[in-house]
Amino acid sequence: MKLTRELEVLPGSPNTLIYQGRIVIDLGGKNAEAEVDGEWYLCTHGHADHIAGLRRKGLKYIPKKDMWALSAAGRRSMVYGFSSKESPLFSYDLMKGDVEVEISDTDVEKIELPGHTPGHTAYLLGGFVFLGDAVFGQRILEGFVFPFHEDFWLALSSLDRAEELVRGSDGAIVAHGPIYTNVAKILDLIRINRDYMIKLAEKVKEALKLEPQSAEGLVIRIMREMGKEPSPVSVLLNEVTTKSILVGLGAEPEVTEKGLLWRLS
Repeated sequence: MKLTRELEVLPGSPNTLIYQGRIVIDLGGKNAEAEVDGEWYLCTHGHADHIAGLRRKGLKYIPKKDMWALSAAGRRSMVYGFSSKESPLFSYDLMKGDVEVEISDTDVEKIELPGHTPGHTAYLLGGFVFLGDAVFGQRILEGFVFPFHEDFWLALSSLDRAEELVRGSDGAIVAHGPIYTNVAKILDLIRINRDYMIKLAEKVKEALKLEPQSAEGLVIRIMREMGKEPSPVSVLLNEVTTKSILVGLGAEPEVTEKGLLWRLS
């Protein structure tokens, strides 16, 4: 899909941005095997569905704070909170084994939008901003219930910076969601993300007012309230975000016979 003479998007999850046929950003997902012959392969962050380009011939770049992505153990630890032997629970670690590459820098303008991961980075090129996973499509938000952010509150703050970037651009692309080129639509999507995250934090807070609860229990309760039946993998993933929400709300952890329960002070 052509955006301009210089910019092209390969639709997918994530969407892959190609600039001048030579700079490829976030090659992964169904696009991992796409017939693309780039000079540069850039990643917005280290999650396994964004880093297939690191195994292509060419120059590579990934934010330094996301170098954990180069090892399988690092990817698992940052996504699931632990690493162990091979398990079907690690269903989102799409890359098998470690990635042996030399990482180079690039002159493309990089803007840090941390929160989703420590080093999550947006790229500005050709007048467009590639926002990666700093902003999600509405169906993605509702489908997962908990948008995966390792630092929920920092990701919420990064939406303000994302909004500034979009207002000063010709358009923007998100990695998971519809391909919008209209600035107004992207700004609306940022608002949807912000409102959704604030309401989600409020749901966690309201649930804690009823009784002390575990992070896992909160995930299960809220997912079911939202009409989504949790799976073991979704609970593992979503409790990472939930713990970040809990700390930001000032909830206090308490060791009990039922495990670690959180309560509002």
